[in-house]
Amino acid sequence: MAKQATQRVQPDTWKPDQPVRRKLNMRTPVGDLNKTSIVVEHTEDPKKTILDAIGQLPPDIVQGTRILVAVYVPPMVSKTAGGIFLTQSLAERDVDEYCWQGKVGMIVAMGGKAYVDDEANKFESRNTVGDWVWFMPSEGQGCYVNQVFCRMFKSEAYINGPIPHPDLIW
Repeated sequence: MAKQATQRVQPDTWKPDQPVRRKLNMRTPVGDLNKTSIVVEHTEDPKKTILDAIGQLPPDIVQGTRILVAVYVPPMVSKTAGGIFLTQSLAERDVDEYCWQGKVGMIVAMGGKAYVDDEANKFESRNTVGDWVWFMPSEGQGCYVNQVFCRMFKSEAYINGPIPHPDLIW
């Protein structure tokens, strides 16, 4: 295992050295994928936004080794850096795309056997509720929990790893 893979950045301490940009998820009028990038700006802490929206969850909503991850959806934009105004419909489509293609989320619940060492698995680091993680969207079952789009993963094996901030990966 690579040395860097065992190092863990403390959550919420990573600050980008330049503005974080992401692709605008929409198609051009002729159907091509848009190549426009936009700057990500938060007016509220993304972790607080998710926790406020999802609310208090029942204690045993997740069992076994399963992990429930709320998918991160960046703030909606109404104008690109180049000055192009987006209609409400286009902005909403951009946000909806993150539900289905988003690769980053926050752990909101875990079963009691998640990240528990056994004969087959010895965990060097353990993610906990509130950690930002990244994953392959197709590995988790999509569902809405209190109107927040989430993915349920069968076990910790389907979580690629922790990340310090949700805008780091797209």
